[in-house]
Amino acid sequence: MKRVIACVIALCLACPCAEAAVVEGPVRLGIMKFLTRAEGITEAQAAAIGDIFSRILAGSKTMTVVERDQLENIASEHRMSMSGLLTDETAVQIGKITGCNYMLIGAVTRYEETSSETDLWLISKRKYFASATIDARIVNVETTKVVLSLSESGTTSQKGETVNLPYIGLNTREKMNEKMILKGIEAGAINDAVSRLAFKLRENLTGEYVEVLHPGNSEIVIGFGETAGAQMEGLYRVYAEGREIFGSDGQSLGREMHDLAVVKITKLQPGFSNAALAAKGAGNLALVHKGDKLFPVTQAEMQTMIKNKVFLKSRPRERKPELENLRRNYK
Repeated sequence: MKRVIACVIALCLACPCAEAAVVEGPVRLGIMKFLTRAEGITEAQAAAIGDIFSRILAGSKTMTVVERDQLENIASEHRMSMSGLLTDETAVQIGKITGCNYMLIGAVTRYEETSSETDLWLISKRKYFASATIDARIVNVETTKVVLSLSESGTTSQKGETVNLPYIGLNTREKMNEKMILKGIEAGAINDAVSRLAFKLRENLTGEYVEVLHPGNSEIVIGFGETAGAQMEGLYRVYAEGREIFGSDGQSLGREMHDLAVVKITKLQPGFSNAALAAKGAGNLALVHKGDKLFPVTQAEMQTMIKNKVFLKSRPRERKPELENLRRNYK
């Protein structure tokens, strides 16, 4: 059986001394009940986050998720708390009983709603925006140490219209319309945040990346589909890996990321997606090769990248593996 090296990229770590671990076969991840510390998010919505993680990570080749129900049953049998008083020590105890390598503990820490309105005489067009932030930490069951801390914000939006007819109960119509529109907008923001966290979790904990499967000048195919949490119009940074960077202690800090483009998913399939250039100035798909990697970005991050002109004008020179090994051994 292949050995999976669970390496943690330093730039995403809560502390630089986090450990790497070697695990036989797929990593077993236990997901504890998520909590809510944000006004506007109920305990039930927060608790459902674990189920969303399980669904998104179900297609992972390097990770097996232990269902929350199984963890709660074990906790109940051993009279352990799964409530807001949960500690890392309790999570580790439950993880050892269920044979987990790592335990995921987290909470919704922020939720915000905003809206904008455009009046077009008889019709008012409204757009509602929601943003949710989820913080999570990964505890190594064997060492009892936090090896990875992540924080990610998800966003969603919904549109609606209100008919502006005077003297016919305008305020009542607006309130009814707003209530219908906002139903489920919290779930959309949470889903987006969980999708981004799961994306990072796969990369940082097991080294499982999402790659370009088929390049193209106007459209590319990526190895990230609906069953893994991909969403229509999701934005992803496409990059080519550069040289490996080492710290003063000789430990790898990761590889350089050469930005090629930002793409937007245009068509979803269960196991893959089609994506096109997300905006004018967001890179050049002609530079993208098979095997280039992807990472989620927000609309604001993409606009900053365009403004700062970070995208390459030509393909970076390929680095031969034998030369890379020589450099590594020399260091």
